Amino acid sequence: MASTLVTAPLAVAKAFSPGHVTGFFEIPHGQGTDPLYRGSRGAGFSIDKGITTTVYVYSGKPGSKILLNGKAARQDEAEVSQWVVDHYLRNADRPYFVKVEHEIGVPVGYGLGSSGAAALSLSYALNEAFGAGLDSAEAAQIAHSAEVVCKTGLGTVIAEYFGGFEMRRTAGAPGVGTVDSIPLEGYKAVVLCIAPISTKAFLAGRMDEINSLGGRMLHDLSKSRSVGDFLDMSFEFAQTLGLANDRCASPVRALKSAGFGCGIALFGQTVFTIVPEGRAEKATKILKGFEGTLLVCDIDRRGARVV
Repeated sequence: MASTLVTAPLAVAKAFSPGHVTGFFEIPHGQGTDPLYRGSRGAGFSIDKGITTTVYVYSGKPGSKILLNGKAARQDEAEVSQWVVDHYLRNADRPYFVKVEHEIGVPVGYGLGSSGAAALSLSYALNEAFGAGLDSAEAAQIAHSAEVVCKTGLGTVIAEYFGGFEMRRTAGAPGVGTVDSIPLEGYKAVVLCIAPISTKAFLAGRMDEINSLGGRMLHDLSKSRSVGDFLDMSFEFAQTLGLANDRCASPVRALKSAGFGCGIALFGQTVFTIVPEGRAEKATKILKGFEGTLLVCDIDRRGARVV
């Protein structure tokens, strides 16, 4: 492998995808087998912390190497990224070796959309480096398909593609699903990441429970379009699914007692609130009293992009 990387790369490209927090969702029935038409409906918001991916394309023996914050990724850590790389290599005009460097700016496995952000930023960077000529939606569709096939997400990519505070009204990849953006100026997200949850493990056997609640909430939020209602719905959704117990309970109580609405990210033991900028310091001070990784973020309204 080392000999493959002796020469200078033929192309280098970099892209960024925001992280994302989902408050509630549903998975419509009868979606078929095409990954582009599979997905979730729901609501959430993108944050200005996410994943920046740089790709280096070399001539030579075909293959790839994926690094996470400078360290070689294990196979189970890079399944989605490997799927995206393999897709581009299969469609390349000749053999290439690809090195991928993911700079991960959000905790992984805590409901902050890291696998979708990795896939999306990677697809944008590879499209640029290979000169594949895909438009942004087409490049994002590859990332969405990777998530669906690898069973790591259903609605994260389209949310991160658009950015902002969004309602995903119809399921599917960018260019297929539809998103309604709700303006959200002058707010910050304060997020406490306490413990990770496996999305694959959690989704198993929970669909009926998830869908009845998520569908009703999306209907209600589409009428109110209120951040406060979104936070209340997110907490109710998590509580119904048993995510509001254990280590999330005390931070939630502390925020609520101080007058802050809050929710729990799907899927992780991650408590979050969205507050006007002037109240962010108070919310941050409250959550600093609890164990975990604390993030104070702006809402990313631009979505994924080449940088």
